[in-house]
Amino acid sequence: MSELAQYDRVLLENITIRQWSTLSTLAIILYEYTITFREELRHIWKRPITVVRMVYLFSRYLAIIVQSVNLYLVLGPFSALSTPERICKGWFSFQLTAACVLMAALDLILMLRLYALYSKSFKVGTLLTLLFCGQIAVEAVIAPRSVLQVPYDPICDTTRTHPDILYFCISVWVTHIAMGLLTAAKWELAALRAPVVKLVTRDGTWILVTICALFAVIVPYGLIGQVSKAHVAFGWPISIISISVCENFPCNCLLSPKD
Repeated sequence: MSELAQYDRVLLENITIRQWSTLSTLAIILYEYTITFREELRHIWKRPITVVRMVYLFSRYLAIIVQSVNLYLVLGPFSALSTPERICKGWFSFQLTAACVLMAALDLILMLRLYALYSKSFKVGTLLTLLFCGQIAVEAVIAPRSVLQVPYDPICDTTRTHPDILYFCISVWVTHIAMGLLTAAKWELAALRAPVVKLVTRDGTWILVTICALFAVIVPYGLIGQVSKAHVAFGWPISIISISVCENFPCNCLLSPKD
């Protein structure tokens, strides 16, 4: 078998893996949607609309739409071995935008919860606002570089990872570690068996650990391997972040600032 034929075979195998992986990410979201739809009816559609509820709906259905589009693309247009680089950049930009928006939605919900947990403290509110705006600023600067200034192979995997992605990872860690410390500072209330605080601190802590662990795996994977696969860099994070928003929503029904 010639080197070219061997290369094409590897690409086809990668396409197959991407298709199954993308199908799995959509299946997980749809499964979570199915088992929680009754809760959505009770907590969302039968109650007045608030900021938290709008963020929840936006995150839930945006992820379903994005993953559905991705599945169509990987089963159709992107199943070929000759996708133009400009198309690849557009696809990566689409997924990166969705991931950043979902991350912002998750951070907003977590921060609103912390703001309420601290009885709307001005100092805490200011700190959370700075963290949120700082994270958005870092994303606005680094995100375009990570998808527009790297080369792609014929199946839309990048063949180099932009080094600036490390700064994005650090900013995510700083933001979520800071929120984790604010959450930890309220553990004494949970120890006093305040049920709402106990639920909020427990679920919030697990989500923060999940997000930090997610970036601790994905970013080194990209930097060490110098490759970025869409279903790894965006597909699974989009599903995980969306589910984190939805799973954290009941806590915000119990403890959230009034709009």
